[in-house]
Amino acid sequence: MFIAIEITRKMRAFICLAMVMVLHQAYAAGNTPPDNKKELLSQLIRRNDENITKVSSRQLTEKGSVYYGAVFDVDSVVSPIGTSNLIQTLMCSYASRDSKYYRSKLLLQHMTLAATALLNLQHDDGTIDLLTTNFHSTPDLGFTIYPLALAYSIMLKNNHADYGELPSLVKQYLLNAGKALSVGGIHTPNHRWVVSGALAWINSFFPNPIYRARVEQWLAEKIDIDPDGQYNERSTAVYTPVTNRCLLVIAKKMNYEYLYDVVRKNLNLTFYLVHANGEIVTESSIRQDKYLQRNMSGYYLAYNYMALLDQDSRYSGMVSYIQNTVAVEQLSYMLPHFIEDSTLLQNLPAPTPIPTSYHKYFKYSDMVRIREGEVDMSVISNNPTFFTFFKGEAALEGVRLSSAFFGKGQFESPQLEKEGDHYILSSTLSGPYYQPLPKDKIPDDADAWSKVPRTERAQSEVQTLRTKVYVTPGNGKATIKVSVDGPENLPVTLELGFRMGGALRHVTPKEGIDNAFLINDGVYATYQKGNDTIKIGPGAGAHKWTQLRGALPKLQADCLYFTNYAPCEFEFTIE
Repeated sequence: MFIAIEITRKMRAFICLAMVMVLHQAYAAGNTPPDNKKELLSQLIRRNDENITKVSSRQLTEKGSVYYGAVFDVDSVVSPIGTSNLIQTLMCSYASRDSKYYRSKLLLQHMTLAATALLNLQHDDGTIDLLTTNFHSTPDLGFTIYPLALAYSIMLKNNHADYGELPSLVKQYLLNAGKALSVGGIHTPNHRWVVSGALAWINSFFPNPIYRARVEQWLAEKIDIDPDGQYNERSTAVYTPVTNRCLLVIAKKMNYEYLYDVVRKNLNLTFYLVHANGEIVTESSIRQDKYLQRNMSGYYLAYNYMALLDQDSRYSGMVSYIQNTVAVEQLSYMLPHFIEDSTLLQNLPAPTPIPTSYHKYFKYSDMVRIREGEVDMSVISNNPTFFTFFKGEAALEGVRLSSAFFGKGQFESPQLEKEGDHYILSSTLSGPYYQPLPKDKIPDDADAWSKVPRTERAQSEVQTLRTKVYVTPGNGKATIKVSVDGPENLPVTLELGFRMGGALRHVTPKEGIDNAFLINDGVYATYQKGNDTIKIGPGAGAHKWTQLRGALPKLQADCLYFTNYAPCEFEFTIE
């Protein structure tokens, strides 16, 4: 897929995302959603054609270079993944009768150069390097297989065309990769399924019991999905779509049909992780996509596949929702799938609209999700950001609480409790001082402070901080009550981070800090983005200290600060 060629060293976390979705863009004006999948296919072919020149320009064509035929990222670092994606992108146009590049000899030349380069980049053990971070990497090798396998399958299914030596080059790369993938290690939970899916693809071309045995080794560890339907990393914008795609490949290519149930479980949860503005909820992720703004485009493949497999109108509804709310180019990753497997273009069951009114408590995901039409909110435990509130285009991306308590006063509740209409988040911290060590615990040959743990010392003047936050949602708004019981005159600051680009009113800029604002006691502030407005108040403004010692750095947002001194209680409404 062409976008993968644009990767930079700073975007390592999103290489896998490039295989399942393009980078998020605002919905383009005049980008009319296609009426059906056949029209979508036509649009994707046209857009793929439009990008051929651009993606080909990143291929090194200097014959004297050791990287001849490979693709470079924007920092001029060679990218095996980008090179693999180039072959896939060009193959989509080469094999499509509606493409102006149909059976283009120039495209075949570029693909052949790229395949040769991949073999040159491949180590003797079958692995490749991701030069920005990983070397002799089995997982990154796995990521190169998916686009290459799709391209290879397209060649096999359209064998009437002239592909020259390209099939044999790709075959050799895949066989070399199979050896590495059958023994190589991984770094993260999702890598197990990336590697297994890659082996499933290779096994579909060149059956080998060694491949299946390795997949079964990884599957024996069980899929890392909780009872709510979240994968371990909760990476809704990046690794969840990747995991679903990998599990579907394993299920289909190796007949592990129980994996369909895993994907169903995640898709059933994901219905309730859609913000009112169409973005996927990312605030509970424990990976690099936390707080990122991403739409639902990466889920199209899994929902479409399962809608056809199950004839499920709910999944059809999400396919329809995605197709009608994201820019067509954000579905460009679907083009090779449509070409390789035309059954994906079949008509879906009549769609059921996605849910827009619900109140869900996901115990194992540490999250409550509430939606009332154009308003949605999240209450989250085990996370410094304990609340978010979206109202159309207006987004309160995070609410956090901190206090100047011994440099460790960033509030994070280890539990989420429900009491009547309230959700309660709470934490208790202690701040002790330490007494001299008893003589029998003082080492003879070393400094006592550096060698003896503080747990061996008696404590004194122990201070305690007890914090509770009550969130009461309902009728399109939420009331938040903050209770801080700690040392007298302890500074307390509440941070509300609004998405940049809106307008905060009835607030005062914080001197010396960009995009930071204070509010006076009793004042109601508003935040407007487009035609949508969030109202917040009454405010609290006991002091002007916003960046407390020990607190997390300011959110990358337009931040409004409520301030107070412990012991204190203050309550405000967000609507």
